[in-house]
Parts: sequence; structure tokens; C-alpha cells
Amino acid sequence: MSQNKPCPGGPGHVYLVGAGPGDPGLITVRGKQALQKSDVVLYDHLANPELLALAPDRAERIDVGKERGHPKLSQSEIENILIERASRGLTVVRLKGGDPFVFGRGGEEGLTLQKAGIPFTVIPGVTSVTAAPAYAGIPVSHRDTNSRIVIMTGHDDPESLDPATLDALTLGNQTLVILMGVEYFRKLSRKLLSHKMPPDTPVMMVRWGTTASQDTREGTLGTMEEILSSHPIRPPSLIVVGKVAGNQYRLNWQNNRPLFRKRILLTRETGTQDGLSEALTSAGAEVIHCPTIEILPPDNLSEVDKALESLHEYGWIVFLSPNGVRHFMRRLRDAGRDIRALASNRIFVMGPATHKAMSEFGVIPDGQPLESHGNGVLEFFHSQSVQNRKILLIRGDRGDGLIPDGLLSLGARVTTVRCYSNRIPCLPEYLRDRIAMHLEERSLDLLVFYSPSSYENLLSLFPEQADDIRHIPSLAIGPTTQAALLKDGATTVIVPGEPTESAVEETILNHFS
Repeated sequence: MSQNKPCPGGPGHVYLVGAGPGDPGLITVRGKQALQKSDVVLYDHLANPELLALAPDRAERIDVGKERGHPKLSQSEIENILIERASRGLTVVRLKGGDPFVFGRGGEEGLTLQKAGIPFTVIPGVTSVTAAPAYAGIPVSHRDTNSRIVIMTGHDDPESLDPATLDALTLGNQTLVILMGVEYFRKLSRKLLSHKMPPDTPVMMVRWGTTASQDTREGTLGTMEEILSSHPIRPPSLIVVGKVAGNQYRLNWQNNRPLFRKRILLTRETGTQDGLSEALTSAGAEVIHCPTIEILPPDNLSEVDKALESLHEYGWIVFLSPNGVRHFMRRLRDAGRDIRALASNRIFVMGPATHKAMSEFGVIPDGQPLESHGNGVLEFFHSQSVQNRKILLIRGDRGDGLIPDGLLSLGARVTTVRCYSNRIPCLPEYLRDRIAMHLEERSLDLLVFYSPSSYENLLSLFPEQADDIRHIPSLAIGPTTQAALLKDGATTVIVPGEPTESAVEETILNHFS
């Protein structure tokens, strides 16, 4: 929870934001902007937790539940929090699943804020009324089938429907979209049939539409009750009744997205996996970010500074990771120097990512291994004349002795400098709870690890789910990480041909094909 403080100058502002139907990519640009400047976020269980990462780290995040039958806070309690936080001058986002004004009680919250004199903005969201059917291949309107779309909530017992309402619901040229209607659908379908709606009217139910958990049931008004008896479906589900739900009008666009309904966990540190995340999302995957590594400057910079003062003594400077490059070059800059200080050194980098990081500083490396792992580094220097030559090895505070010991065996004089610290991050509660649930349910289809420490840290973060982690298929970035996973008992480990984002993406696509 943040330590936000009252701000002078009058009330803050409340944003009633639609989070969309579940796919975090469907939030609007304005909704994203509101989250990015928020001090407080009140969120429902239907709002994708990935969206909470858009809020600043300092922001207070309040889970208000709003799950039928199990509310964490009552509606009046939620409204009181909105008023109290805004009265302190804070920017408050009320993040609601779908659209706040489509059976979302956003209107009630808006009226309460208005009466209290709290300024607020409504940011509509993509509603599940259209989005969930669309992801199931159903266009809720089609020129050949319907001129009307009727939206209703299924919370109320159908026995209370009067004849006039049933007349309106059973018109032939419309699509009926029922939200939250699973509990009473059997009664409703019987009412519609008794009121002369044709029994062959197509019906489709969509659960958790637009997400990796999307599940469907399809049939007709006359057969769906029997289908549900043998294959039940649970809330949150949406029901589409009408010709558009039939095979004749169904679109199979999701079949062209090879990773649809796949849930993939990425474990790299924050801000380093955007490219891969976007590629996997475009292929249809639901991507969950769980940073298992936090990169910080070392506790003591003296050994780094000592190495900077004697750079001219080293024949080679060896960088084993992009983080090593960035922290070394940052310290060089802080010392009032630039890349000219490296003029007498030969530069070695391990792997394409480290090569890219070095080139961003205007330095073209003199060498890199044919294979990006410890033995590849040693094979390269085996072909070099390093007897009695000084080598500066830049790395983090973790790592085995394979490379430094191997270089020593080649006759080199090795100085190892720990340029950064690798720490286990403190995950926010909402993220920890979500990932623990997915691990326990084994509802993750793939875990992606970029180092042995990323795997070890995930085990440390979730010790009670360690056995689940070992049994969920994993991708290891290279042989060293693969060996660490297999040694610990991981059952399925795949490895890309090279440690690049494109190779990782291709390996994942091939794995699921």
C-alpha cells in the first residue's frame, strides 16, 4: 500500500475506467493514461491484474472484489473510499471490468461523486457484450440476420418476466445477449421456447471471453439444456441467442492466432521483455509478467572504481550480460569518462543481447562466442593468445566459476568485477496471489527463464508451488539454464537455437504447433 498523503488545494479527481473484457490489450488509450497517473486504484475481479502494473509503483491498489456472492467491499464502502481518497487531493481510478456503464454500477458511483462535489471523468471501456462474442467468432449483428441487439442481465429469475417482455425477447430479427445468465438460463430457455421462439435458434455461451481461459458451449435453444447437463459451464459467462451464433455466420479468425488460449509466464526483470511480450500477444497468447530478478548497483563500488583506474592494464574486457554493460558504462560516465577510455582494450561480449547493449554505446565488440554459454566463451579464448595476459571479467554478483576458472586454466590473469547485484524482487500482493493461483492450478502453459537465477528466484518466491513449477513446461534460454532446470527435476525443458527474442518466439511457436 502506498504512503500517499493529503494534497492541498481542494479535491482530487476520480476516473471511472472501463478495463475491457479481459484481454489487457483492449483497454483504451485514455484508460491507460489514467492508470499511469493514478495515486489509488480500486479494481474488480473482472479487471485483468496485468493492468495494475500500469499504475505507478507508489500507487495504492485496493481489491474491491465485486464477485457475485463474495463481495470484498459493499457498494457503499467502495463509494466512501472513492470520496475519501479524492477528498485528500488524490487521483483515483475506479477500474471496472468491461464498460462502467454497462451493468457495471458506474452510474451509481458517478451520482454519488456528483452529490459529494467530487470531480470525475468517465472513460468507457470495450464491453464484453460485443468483445466476448467477437473472440468466439460471433458478429453480434449481421445484415442478413438481425436489425436489433437486445442486451439483458440474467441475474433475475425468469419467472418474473411478464408476457410483454417475453414478446420483445422472442422477436425473430434480433440477437439476444445475456450477461451473467448461467444460473437461470435453463428457466429462461424454457420460457423462450414456451413463448414460441424456435427450438433450432442457435445458442453459444462464452466463459472468460478474450482471455486464455476462454471456454465455449454451443447448441440450440432446444438442445442447450441437455448440453449443459453433461458439460456444465460456470460464471463469468455470456450467452448469445440468435442466428448470428450459428455456424453459417461464425468467423474462425482466432484459428489464425497460433497461441490463442495459451498462457505464458515471462520471468525477466521489468522493462526487458517488451519485444517478446508483444510478439507473443500478437500471436494470441496471454502473457503474464513475473519479474524474478531485480538488478541493482552493487553494495560496494570500490572494486569497479579500482578497475576503471587501471583499464589500460587489461588486454581484454569480457562482458557476460547486457546488465554488466549498462552498469559498467554508467559507472564510467559517472567517473567523468567515456568510451575513449576503452581505446586500448579489446572487448568481448557473450551473446546477441550483450552485443546489442554494447553497440548502443557506440562500441563494436572485438569478439563473441559461437555459442552463447560458458563453454562457448572458453572455446573462443582457447584460440586466442591469453597466456599471462590480464582479462577483466564484468559480471553480476551471481554465477559459477566456470568462466573465470577456465580462463585461469588457459594461463590468463583474471580480475572479476561484480558490476551489479541480482536480487529477488518484492512482488506486489495482487501479482503474487494471481501467479500462485495459476501455478497451483497448472493453468500456465509455459514458463520462460533467462538464467538459472531466474528459475531459482521463482522457486524462492513461490516455495509452496515448487513442485507445480517443475511440472509446467519451461523454456530455458540456453544450455546452462537448461542444465539448472533439469538438475532440479524440471520435467519438460525446451531450448531455442540461439538466445535471441526471435529464436525464443520461433521455439515457442514450434512447441505449441
